[in-house]
Amino acid sequence: MVGLAAVANGAMPAAQQNALLLKYCVVCHTDAHMNGGLSLEHFDAAHPDPGVAAMLVSKLKAKAMGAAGVPLPDSSTQSALLSALSAESAGASKWTVNRIPAILTASVVQELPSTANAGEPDLYRLTVTCNVNTHEAGMRLAWSPGVPSKGRAISSSVDGKALPAIDVDGSEKMFPGTSGNSGAGAVILHPSQLPARTLTIGNLFPDETVVFPFDALSGTVRQSLATCFNPSATH
Repeated sequence: MVGLAAVANGAMPAAQQNALLLKYCVVCHTDAHMNGGLSLEHFDAAHPDPGVAAMLVSKLKAKAMGAAGVPLPDSSTQSALLSALSAESAGASKWTVNRIPAILTASVVQELPSTANAGEPDLYRLTVTCNVNTHEAGMRLAWSPGVPSKGRAISSSVDGKALPAIDVDGSEKMFPGTSGNSGAGAVILHPSQLPARTLTIGNLFPDETVVFPFDALSGTVRQSLATCFNPSATH
């Protein structure tokens, strides 16, 4: 989190980070158009979500900042933003839980050595949502910086039990006036129940298998999420 101490140590102030993200990133990552499975409409660098910050760092390193078609800031500003977001991404590998207001969200980022991008890891972010009023469930897998081949079949399993393959298809439309579309950056998952221990995803990229640790969720959060994924679950 970038507070007064961080500013005193030379970190980019939260307000400046927010202004840069609004200008260069929010245009392509909104609630209505979650390119890369990522909305930045509500991101606040003063109270950052570590997982969102981690994905932003990966995308900035992949030169995604120019996707909006707006002239880029100078290199020192870009470096300062990257440095601030890198600090804010600490803890992304642990579950982050939010409730706004009736929507319970739990997300976590896992990284693997990339088979295609030497020196930079592949990031996988899983976001699980539950509307505690309507019991509507959601689960989204996002990745960065790579783009899988169109039609690629993702393997998945819940607690070791294999699920039907998921095809990665389609593309994502960038902000009007930009260079066009990009490859898919996220996919919706449809597990029949909330994993008790693990959700395993494979074959998104060659020779990569990522495991999300559901057994690391607190009992309270797990029980709340289960009311959406397992309708028979009780509080």
